[in-house]
Order: sequence, then C-alpha cells, then structure tokens
Amino acid sequence: MMVSQYKGLKIRACFCLIFLPLFALSAQDLLKYRVFLKDKIATGFDPFSYFDQKAIERRIMQKLPLYDWYDLPVTTEYIDEIAANSTIVKTHSRWLNAVVVMATTEQLAVLGQLPFVTRIEEGKSSVLVSSFDDERPNPVDSNSALSRQITRMGSATFEEKKLNGNGIRIAIFDVGFSGADKHEAFEHLRKANRIVKTWDFVKNKENVWQGGSHGTSVWSCIAGRIDDQWSGMAWDAEFLLARTEIGSREPFSEEENWVAAAEWADKNGADIINSSLGYTDNRYFPEDMDGKTSYITRGANIAAKKGLLIINAAGNEGSDDSWQIIGAPADADSVLSIGGVQVCCDYHISFSSFGPTHDLRLKPNLCAQGHTMCAKPTGTGETDGTSFSSPLVAGFAACAWQAKRGLTNMELFKALEKCGSLYPYYDYAHGYGIPSAERFLDDGKKEPEKTFTIEMPLEDLNFNKNEENSYNIVISDKYFTSEPPDKSQLLYYSILDNAGKIKSFYVIEVTEKTPLTLMKYEFYNKRLRFYYKGYMEEINPGL
Repeated sequence: MMVSQYKGLKIRACFCLIFLPLFALSAQDLLKYRVFLKDKIATGFDPFSYFDQKAIERRIMQKLPLYDWYDLPVTTEYIDEIAANSTIVKTHSRWLNAVVVMATTEQLAVLGQLPFVTRIEEGKSSVLVSSFDDERPNPVDSNSALSRQITRMGSATFEEKKLNGNGIRIAIFDVGFSGADKHEAFEHLRKANRIVKTWDFVKNKENVWQGGSHGTSVWSCIAGRIDDQWSGMAWDAEFLLARTEIGSREPFSEEENWVAAAEWADKNGADIINSSLGYTDNRYFPEDMDGKTSYITRGANIAAKKGLLIINAAGNEGSDDSWQIIGAPADADSVLSIGGVQVCCDYHISFSSFGPTHDLRLKPNLCAQGHTMCAKPTGTGETDGTSFSSPLVAGFAACAWQAKRGLTNMELFKALEKCGSLYPYYDYAHGYGIPSAERFLDDGKKEPEKTFTIEMPLEDLNFNKNEENSYNIVISDKYFTSEPPDKSQLLYYSILDNAGKIKSFYVIEVTEKTPLTLMKYEFYNKRLRFYYKGYMEEINPGL
C-alpha cells in the first residue's frame, strides 16, 4: 500500500484483487475467441500501394523498414478455414496475427486442432460501465480553466515560434464525435481540409458524427477554438477520427476495435494517437497491468514500433477504492500515459489514477489539467477527467514534434518526459509533471537554481535508529518572504527504499520559511528525494 500526503488530503492507492463470477456454459453457447496464428503465407505485399504517403514518410524519417512481418495481411486461407469452423468471424489483426470469432465450445475444440493455430484466448463479451467520466461537478471559474489549460504548458512560447501542429497527423480514438461536423470550435479545421479520414469501427462506416460527444470534447482539447481562445495547442494539425467505443456501456469488442483503429491509423499516416480510453477492473486484475498482458496493450506496443507516438489517459480511478491504479493500455511501456492536475496549482486532481504498473514501472509519465473547458455537441462547457488531460498533452506533443521533426517517436517520448515541470523528480501521481514548451525548446541548457537548504546533523558514534531525539532533517526556503505565497510554491518529496523504489510520496504547500521538519530516525536505511522550484536533491539520512 502507498499513502500520499497532500495538504489537507490523504490519498491511498490500494492494490486489491477482484473476483469475477464464473458461469456454466452449454456447448451451444456462443463465446468470443481470439485465435492466434503461427505464421503468414507470403504474398506480393506492396507498401507503396497499401500505405498512405505519410506512413511511408514516417518510416523513412525514423529509419524503419517500409514494411515488416507485422504489416503483412492475415493469410486469407487461414481466415476462410477458421470461418468454416466458427459461427461468426468478427475481425482480424495483422499486427497480432489473430482472428476474432464467435464460436461454440464444440467449434472451439475444432479450431484448437487446426495446424496453423498457436493458441486461443477467450475474448470476454460481457458488458461493463465506461471507464471515462464525461462530466463531474467542479466549482472552478470557467475562464480560469480555459486560459490555463494550455498557457500553463507554455502555449505562448510555441505560438511565438509558429508551432501549431502543422505537418503532424493525429488520430483520435473515442466513443463518437457528435455535433463536431458542424461545431464552430472546428470550423478552422473544416475550412482548411484538416480532417483527412474518419471511420466508425463499431458500425463499419465513415460517419463518426454520432455515438456520443466525448470525442468532440477530447478533440477540442487538441485543436479547438472556444470563445475566441484556443482550447488546444495543435490547431493546424491534420486529423484521423475513429469511433471505437459503443458508449456508456462497453462490450469487450472495443479493445479489438482499438487495435483495428491503430492499424488503420498507421496505414493512413498518423504520427500521434490520442486515446482517452482505459480498461480496468471489470475485465482485468491489477497484476494484468504489466505492460504486456491485455490485448489492447499488446496492440499499442506494436503501434509504437511502427513509429507512432501513443498518448493515453491514465484513468479516472484514483478515488475508486476498488482499483485506483492505471488501466490498459496506459500500462504499456511505450505509451505516454497522462495523469490529471488541478486548475489552481500543479498537484494531483483526486480522480486521476495512480501508478506504478504492476511490475513497478513509472506511470503516469506526465500530467496536464484535469478540469477543462471544451466543445459540447451544441456549445461549450466544463468537464473533468484525464480524458481531457491526455489530448492537451497530445496537442503539445504535435507542436513539439513539429519543432524537432527529426526525432523518432521514442526520442520524442523521452524528450517530452525531460521537459516535464518536475523532471528529474517523479512520483506515481504526477509522473515528471506538466510539459513545458520553454523546457522542451531549451533542451535542459538552463541550470536550475537551488533555493532551499537541507539541515541534517552529522552522525555520532552513539546514533541509535530508534531514538526520537535530536536527529532532524529541516528543509528551508532561503528566499522565503512573508508575502502571501504563490500557489505554485509546492515542495515535493518521496521516501525510497535502497533499491530506488518509491515507498510513499508527498506534496506540501510552502507557506512558511521552514515548511518541513522530519525525524531522522524514521528514515534509517531509506533515501529521501526532494524537489522544489526546479531543483532536485536526494539524501541518505542513515545507512
């Protein structure tokens, strides 16, 4: 268990098992299965006729092969034989070399004996409530939310250098984009023909202007214009819009839709995928959040191998005692996972999911404002969720990639982490902090100034780790004045074991010259890491 102390707020991340009911099934009950194949029969695959020119350019720019085994189509003969031995073929994935079918248990036995089948997974088809929240009440001044959601990331710095996402193609996967085809927030994109393609993977047609408005709100946090202000930073990017979600209730097919949409986005030249979606406790256990187990996470990892930057919301389960940690595909090592912070200041907003992954990797990677002003089907409004933190960072990433177009996707990934407001400090609520345009363009050339002191008495020969007397660690802001403190004056610190794993982490609002005094004996055989106003220091109080 990990406890994080914020001013006036304790946040506890629990790791608990959730037991799912088992149901007896007759041989004639149809279930969904993912049938994985051992090989592909070579065909005359031509990448120049299959891929959009932008996809070819992405591969060349990042020194990737124009195509590889993952790009080859699933063998038609295999699909036909699987279709003959199942009830319905729903979809297939060239990346995962898998065919998704509906079949009886009798048909399953036959499928398992086919010589080209390596394994079969059950693709559960029950229903669960959507993992994102479209709206939550939050008494925040709307003008403050709108102005800060991109200015706090340094939008003026990018705008001054004419960095607005031009030349970058962004795919958005969501529940639908109701009203967006006529909404004034996207008029500039329609006039400039910036909507390249759309596809509804739920109904297999082009029309995505239905199904729900969550995607409309998300899109506006990348490229919208609200009340004569930009609500996202990449207003001159190109867009691929995909509907992968059914709505407020999600059958498990949506992971398969997501992977199909990722293959479609790759084929059609996307540079960035923004996905404000996540799958957690109604289909997985916490130990499955290991970056390699879920179907969607495996697809996301392959998308990254294709040179795409995948950006995904960390999740809204931070205050849900039944889960709290990130969901899939935010658990993927190669997915830039985004948490949420409050409008007033740069610390965690209560609903935002926590890291780390089950195998203790850092998540989230970055964070952004979790309460935003965005487009609605017939106007604008406020809304909450890491669903909106993620597209804010996607817009930032598009401008960043425009500035340094020669970076590969994973080089950009690391550069985005390094420009976080907390870097090199991190924790499991904020990651490396909020991305900064100034830091990104500066490349870390500006050395931070240390503005605090750590007073730690020297050891003596009689030191006893169990004594509670004079061994104190005092953190002081040497420039502190009695003026009302700036809300951004936050002291972050973590307690780590000797292996460097975070055991707990804290954020303190600095309202006095000496905001923190710690008893040294409590940190015997531990390490302490402090971050304040751009500077990080680590100490080892007692070995």
